[in-house]
Amino acid sequence: MSHSKLIGPVDQNNQNIGNPLSGFRIFQTMDLDEARDLVAKVYTPHSLGFAGPHGRHVDTAMSHFPIGEISLNRLRYGAKVTIDAACLNSFLLVMMPLTGRAVINCGDQHILSTPKLASVISPDLPLREIIDADCDQVMVRIDKELLERICAQHIGHELSAPVRFDLGLDLSGIKGSRWSALVSYLLAEIDSKSPLMNSLLLRTQIEHLVVTTLLLTQNHNYSNALSHPARIIAPSHVKRVEDYICAHADEPLTISELAAYAKVSTSSLFAGFRAFRKTTPMAHLKSVRLQRANEELRRANRTSETVANVAMRWGFGHLSYFAKDYRKMFGELPSETLRK
Repeated sequence: MSHSKLIGPVDQNNQNIGNPLSGFRIFQTMDLDEARDLVAKVYTPHSLGFAGPHGRHVDTAMSHFPIGEISLNRLRYGAKVTIDAACLNSFLLVMMPLTGRAVINCGDQHILSTPKLASVISPDLPLREIIDADCDQVMVRIDKELLERICAQHIGHELSAPVRFDLGLDLSGIKGSRWSALVSYLLAEIDSKSPLMNSLLLRTQIEHLVVTTLLLTQNHNYSNALSHPARIIAPSHVKRVEDYICAHADEPLTISELAAYAKVSTSSLFAGFRAFRKTTPMAHLKSVRLQRANEELRRANRTSETVANVAMRWGFGHLSYFAKDYRKMFGELPSETLRK
């Protein structure tokens, strides 16, 4: 992904439209109380007031696009306002100004947020803001349970405390630009009405990508643990298939039969072996059979046994391929093992 600031969607001629989520507006109002109540339906109850003596009306507009347990939003108030949201509790919010500035206080941290400096609001810390009239922000809402579930998966154990991020996210830096590029890509897909954004199969992957990118982009209290994750235990279906292969390696096994035995899909079985064994189920079967052939050749009487017979018993019909794979695993040809 390029090191670029947050942009709007692009059209077919690759021109920046610069008006993200404009087709997904859920309200526009010039009433302050109505603005507060409608924003609260997407986020959380909060207080909203004018900042300074010059504010008398708002021109508030909000757009909203949900993707499972995350959502992309755009919000401007059209007046200088103050917000006190206490704690967000059930979600995290990343706020990225397209224009304008906002003073953000979260817990004991505070920043001046600009198009180059986003803010990451942790769920369990109080939020207070002063937002300029020309401040127009894209916001990514992430469900707290999703955030904590994915973080725990990555570090390999349950969390001992809530996830708390540093407040300021530098979008001009290398890490921050990756986050910005991801959000820009999602906005472009949403605004182009890409069918990908409506795919239930892709929704979980998008959620995981967004959360993982944020966890690796912005510093938080589990950043060190993510750099040194606990050893992840292989899922039970991988171990069951390994045991089954060990007991039935002399039988004509297929990937479909192995998946059926494990009660998972073939794709899940492949994914489990790739992630936790750095191989495939059939490659593991092949290595077990080579090991069994090696054991037989070591025990065999070289005057009555042949390499060809041993190879055929363990499912290797092509002797030259068998010899090549055998030598790669054991450092010698099968005929040399038999002679020893």
